[in-house]
Parts: sequence; structure tokens; C-alpha cells
Amino acid sequence: MGKAIKITVKKAPEGYDLGASKFFGTPTVPLAWDGDFYEDEIFFCQIKLSDIAHLDTENRLPHTDYLYIFLHTEDGKYHLGADVRYHDGEPELAIDEFNAAVDDYEKYTEAYLMEFSEADEDEICTKLFGNPSDWNYADDPPKLLMQYDPLDNEMDFLDTLDGFVYFFFGKDGLNVFKSLAHSEQTDHYRKWPGRTFLCVYVS
Repeated sequence: MGKAIKITVKKAPEGYDLGASKFFGTPTVPLAWDGDFYEDEIFFCQIKLSDIAHLDTENRLPHTDYLYIFLHTEDGKYHLGADVRYHDGEPELAIDEFNAAVDDYEKYTEAYLMEFSEADEDEICTKLFGNPSDWNYADDPPKLLMQYDPLDNEMDFLDTLDGFVYFFFGKDGLNVFKSLAHSEQTDHYRKWPGRTFLCVYVS
């Protein structure tokens, strides 16, 4: 297994590039996604994939375009559902105050910019790829897309969680980008031979 990519964050300054890789704040998305979100859905993060291209030497993700994670909150804080999306192009629409209308998540409208660096696959941190930390299940884990560590940053998101949030790749070979919330392929999701972004939330 290749190296992990560590994610560290810093609070975004005024006037920052809205299309940057970040947690929370204002998502920048394609126009086709306008109105295509559930009322309980919050914006978690977006990654400008060119930012990690030099670190992803095994081509585990595309090296252009954008990856997004939105979260469904209907079932409560510790039962969030993942809506993972990929857009093969530049974003065209900035949605201000995306999280402000969702109860208990109003404060997550401030952006935190991501910085990326190489990490050991077993490093305990917020990261892309590598091995999930503190995996206490009998079965081997699927391939890790992202691990979120609530205690290694100052974003105050899920900081009472005793553990980690994992987002996993689905089984290889289905040839379609999907999300849990959009199980049928639409023109929002690009075919990508050999990989599937069927991701789950595990706490």
C-alpha cells in the first residue's frame, strides 16, 4: 500500500479563493447541482485534486477536477450519511451559507483551508489513503479514501467522538462514481474505469 496524504487545516483568511481545497465554508459546485441537495445535507469538504497530484504517485484519484463530501444529518450527529461526489471540470456556482439552514450545524460556515503532505500509512491524523487508525472490527477494512480525526484540528466538528470518521472506496470494477445518496448514475457523476466511489461513514 502506498503512502498516505496528511491533511492539516488553517482558518481561511478573508478573500480566499473559494475554489480551494477546504473543509466547510462555501462549496463551489457545477451549475447542474443547484437545487440537488437534501434539506438535511451539510457541506463537509471539497478537494481540488490537482493539489494532491504530486503526492498521489499511485494514481488512486484523478489528478484534475474536484472531489466533494456532503453529509446527511437526518439521523443525528453520530449517524451521518456520506454523499461523495466528483466533478470533471471547474466549479461554476458558489453556494453561500450552505450549512446555515441546518439545525445544529449553523456554525460550520467558516472555511478551513487544507494543506497536504506525505504521511506514513499508519499515521494517526486526518488523511487520504493509508490504513484506518484504531480499526477494531473483525473484518479487514476496505480501501480508505479519507480518515477524519476530530481531535487533530480546531474545527470543533465531532470533537466529542471517541474515534475516527472513515470514508472508504467501494469495490473496484463497478466503473461508476456513485454516492450513497445517489445510487443511480446521473450526469453529475463521471464514469471512471476500475474504481468506484461508493463511500460509507463509520464512527
